[in-house]
Amino acid sequence: MKRRSLAKNRASEIETYIEVQARQGLMLAETHCYSEAIACYNRVLQIRDDHFAALYGRGVALANLGQYGAALLCFDRAIAADDTQHEAWTFRAVVLIHLERYQDALANCEQALVLHPHDWEALTFRGVAFYYLGQYQRAYESYDRATGRTVKRWSLRTLWFRLLGQLSQKQST
Repeated sequence: MKRRSLAKNRASEIETYIEVQARQGLMLAETHCYSEAIACYNRVLQIRDDHFAALYGRGVALANLGQYGAALLCFDRAIAADDTQHEAWTFRAVVLIHLERYQDALANCEQALVLHPHDWEALTFRGVAFYYLGQYQRAYESYDRATGRTVKRWSLRTLWFRLLGQLSQKQST
């Protein structure tokens, strides 16, 4: 009886530790301390290698550090752990855009939209993928859906250059 109680207490301590490390990783990532966030996520993954939030957070942090190949592997593992989370599919698409794998990025955006049909980020990055694939009309339509209104061509161009600036800024940091 005492052993079961000790085992239960130990399991509870481990779950608390995992929760604290995952939250700390998120807070560090929000303050752009990506390397420190990755260290927190790594501690979680040493205990539970299929922890979705740690895999997703680690992927985001790696992508923000420009380590797109490693980020892609994290998103692959996150999706394997839980393929119902549209955010993982969307951010995986962003990484694929950085890796210039536009057709794959488009497929990931489509999967995100199956799970969450009105996700403006998935719609926006689907537009980016269409743009790079030379399918400009479909890109405009996707941007229109993302914003909820028809975007004038000059406004779209402004939106597009802002988005490209953010992407290239992330690549240079």
